[in-house]
Amino acid sequence: MPSLICSSAVKRQFAAPPVCDAGCCMIHMTIDTASVTTLRQLAMRVCGDALEFMRIAVCAGGERIAVWLCVRLACVAVLNETIARQLPGVELDHAAGKAPSASRHGHAHP
Repeated sequence: MPSLICSSAVKRQFAAPPVCDAGCCMIHMTIDTASVTTLRQLAMRVCGDALEFMRIAVCAGGERIAVWLCVRLACVAVLNETIARQLPGVELDHAAGKAPSASRHGHAHP
């Protein structure tokens, strides 16, 4: 999959990636703009109160959105599976290292 290229303004705004507290994982992905609302609804339905926060930023060209989801460890696997199944156009970040719930669709990282 091609790497994500965000505008310089987005890079400055999010120079340091968001940080999750202990007991949580950060899931970073890109998604087409038309699917952001569906992703938010899926994350809320699957995780409920286990969704700590969701941060989004528009990438260069405006067709893709960078998304950071901070979720409690207990729901990472089921959220990854649900996203992969229902939103096949999502590109999960592969560069962040190994993760507790790595799958062929990407990973979450603590």
